[in-house]
Amino acid sequence: MKRFGALLLIVGLAFAMFAPTVAFTIDNKLIMRGPGGGGGGNSEPTPPPIEYYTDSGQDKWAILIGISDYEGRSSDLWNPHNDALEMKEILAAYGYNYAIALDGAGTKDNIIMLLDWLIANEGPNSEVVFFYSGHGARTQDGSWDTDIEADGYDECIVSWDSYAVTDSYMASRFNEIESNHFAAIYCSCHSGGMFDLASETRDGALYIGAAEADQYGWDYLDLENTLFFYWFGDQGIINGPYNNLQDAFDYARPIVIAEQPDSCPIMLDNLGVPFYVK
Repeated sequence: MKRFGALLLIVGLAFAMFAPTVAFTIDNKLIMRGPGGGGGGNSEPTPPPIEYYTDSGQDKWAILIGISDYEGRSSDLWNPHNDALEMKEILAAYGYNYAIALDGAGTKDNIIMLLDWLIANEGPNSEVVFFYSGHGARTQDGSWDTDIEADGYDECIVSWDSYAVTDSYMASRFNEIESNHFAAIYCSCHSGGMFDLASETRDGALYIGAAEADQYGWDYLDLENTLFFYWFGDQGIINGPYNNLQDAFDYARPIVIAEQPDSCPIMLDNLGVPFYVK
């Protein structure tokens, strides 16, 4: 079992280097909470390129990030890159233009660049998706940024090169998006904390997290996906009857909780209409 979070040391504000802790592996399931020895592959000597596709002819734009093979070997996971590849399959079939960064392409600088790319291309009438699968983390409030959180913690997603990309930073970039048909999907530990403040959310947006702010996500080797995405994306959308994100989430949530009660997927729907992807 791999949980995909990490406990982080405090180094800087908006971005901080992380110091992962021990993960627990049992029966080919990994608690995604730090180094897992998940066999994500050898560390890339040269980071792979970002893949761009911009020829769909539709005003639909997506960023997809999946990091299984983290810098070094101690923090590797099994399946986040598979999540991103399957989400690409879903969105490409529905006419999305996209940029996808896998493993070593998911650096802090590249994540920032991808957000710049998304904001430069989308507009008021666009459909927009941000998707991330990989490590997530949290630490004492004020460690990475200056906002005050009700639960006393900051949350983040973790780049390939071990930087914290914080909840407040992501919210500030999402506020630059003109579209009012926007979805942010996090398959990571503590992902509910990426949108648990009013200041971290906006109208016209759908937010989905694999776990609540104080919980972990899980990576299952034999599923070839992280636990939440397997039921949400693979079984709910690709191989299932659901054609929108909200219905797929409602299908996946009770199954994930039955399997891992300490991992409760969470959704905040500020969109109010189905977010179709099929």
